[in-house]
Amino acid sequence: MENQRFVTFDITDMNDADKAVNALLRVTTDNLNTFSSESAVICSGLSSSQVEQLSFDTMVKIAPSVDFDPKRIDLVSGQRFPDIVLHETKYGVEIKSTLKDSWKSTGSSIVESTRDIDTDKIFLLFGKLGGAPEFRCKPYQMCLSNIAVTHSPRYLIDMELSSNENIFSKMATEYDDFRTLPENDKINKVRDYYKSKAKIEKKEQAPWWMGGTTNVNISFYNDLPAKEKFVLDAKAMIFFKSIYEQDPNKRYRAISLWLINYHSLLVPNIRDTFSAGGTCKKINGKSLCTPYPHIVKELLSHNSEIYRLLAIEPDEEIFNCINEFWDFDHDSKDLYGSWVSMVETAFGDNGDLKDIPIRNLLESKAMPR
Repeated sequence: MENQRFVTFDITDMNDADKAVNALLRVTTDNLNTFSSESAVICSGLSSSQVEQLSFDTMVKIAPSVDFDPKRIDLVSGQRFPDIVLHETKYGVEIKSTLKDSWKSTGSSIVESTRDIDTDKIFLLFGKLGGAPEFRCKPYQMCLSNIAVTHSPRYLIDMELSSNENIFSKMATEYDDFRTLPENDKINKVRDYYKSKAKIEKKEQAPWWMGGTTNVNISFYNDLPAKEKFVLDAKAMIFFKSIYEQDPNKRYRAISLWLINYHSLLVPNIRDTFSAGGTCKKINGKSLCTPYPHIVKELLSHNSEIYRLLAIEPDEEIFNCINEFWDFDHDSKDLYGSWVSMVETAFGDNGDLKDIPIRNLLESKAMPR
């Protein structure tokens, strides 16, 4: 138990400041645990701000006993990150607590926009106030298990993590490298990690809180003007080959995630967009002996728009989404041709579509009427 209560940074040659901070926090943690043991009832009812004040007061009180100047200890909670700055040492202490009998809680923002510029190393001093109250103190990055969202992306705290279980080990990076990245680069790195994780686990998931959307409000796809829906439908047919799958359960899930993630649009009936309204009975005014499935009508109706988006006016979203969603070989100088080849291959893999000459229909600009 004792060796879990205080864990120091792995520093090969500790200088005087390192040793002073370690002594200060080790004794502070011991004193807080003595208090929590002797005054469990009082401790279990403390608010987060009271825990911060208690930690600060304890630190200041014991500082002289370890040869640390108490005037160098500064409580800046609510103004900067971390809550306590130990001046002239490059160290700081973030204070967290929970009323539950648990070593897990929600931590601070991954952005760290208010971080004290003179603080390089941060300890996390954590108070578990439920059950038998106890305090533990460890290097900040060792306690961060994952990332979740309240009003912004925030770290999740777990004081029982082993050294290789923190979020930075999972992302194959170091906390000190990650924290110094620009905000957009941080978001992109985390977003790439969760996308890769979902792909490895074969889950259709998307980090919606890190998508490309700029819309403040979530709205309904069906409420959009017809022209906007037409363009979005064309983009869906460009980005997602799953729409041509034979299994109906696989066709539309990725599209729904994209619409909410990139456009803040809810689509309760996405299947109807590409399957409702009957089959394709005519091509260029001639009746078909055997009608084609509805997706053919949609492809041919949107073909000119798809050509415009891929061959004439490809914008940043087109390139970004192609990089993200196309998992097949393609020619960056002939995006439309690459798309037609993908559709032809997908049709060939679908027993309901394999006999349809979709390449000829698309390249000849055939119309479903």
